[in-house]
Amino acid sequence: MKGFWVKFSIIFVFCSFFISEVNAQLYPQERKIDSLLVLSEIDSLRKEFGANKEIPARYELEILKALSYFPELKNVSISFKVQEIKTTLNTRPKVASLFFRRKCKRKYVVRIDESTAFEKVTLRDANFNGRIGVFGHEFCHIIDYSERGFFGILGRGFAYVSKKSKEKFEKEIDRKTIDRGLGWQLYDWSYYVLNESNGTEKYKEFKRLIYLETREIEEVIGG
Repeated sequence: MKGFWVKFSIIFVFCSFFISEVNAQLYPQERKIDSLLVLSEIDSLRKEFGANKEIPARYELEILKALSYFPELKNVSISFKVQEIKTTLNTRPKVASLFFRRKCKRKYVVRIDESTAFEKVTLRDANFNGRIGVFGHEFCHIIDYSERGFFGILGRGFAYVSKKSKEKFEKEIDRKTIDRGLGWQLYDWSYYVLNESNGTEKYKEFKRLIYLETREIEEVIGG
């Protein structure tokens, strides 16, 4: 029995390393994404990734560039709505679409808070690289939802009830974002939130607990 677990551990480590290497080859980490370069690619990005998307003009470049790391979302219906919420962004499946038999037919909404109230973490104040990172994080949520049935999605909702479950969930999504090649973009978003934003100390402490910190992101990128 002991020999079995030794073999299992070796296989598990090998598979984890192999998956990481595959992800690194498919989605190499890019330190900075230049907004001017993305602007020069805007027509092709719109054509390839703009189908079934409602995108506010202010964030079109960031959203389309982030979507280019998620080819499986090309034809998925995603609406981006600017409205006041309790956090900077959140992503949910549209309730009615949860009853579709085919998961690929589901529709999603990404809500963006643009409130300029003091002590808020506002998306537009982050740099271009960081905005791509946080949109990538939200798209990883969509990938996660798309892999789950109705009750699986309900389970994800219940995960937000406890801090421990939420921490596990959100850090898992952060790691998936890094695996997509958006590690440095996520790093810039985290750095902005923790060091440059107008967020309260209580909010920043919450972010440190629930999400990967900049140091942790660097460690995951470095392997």
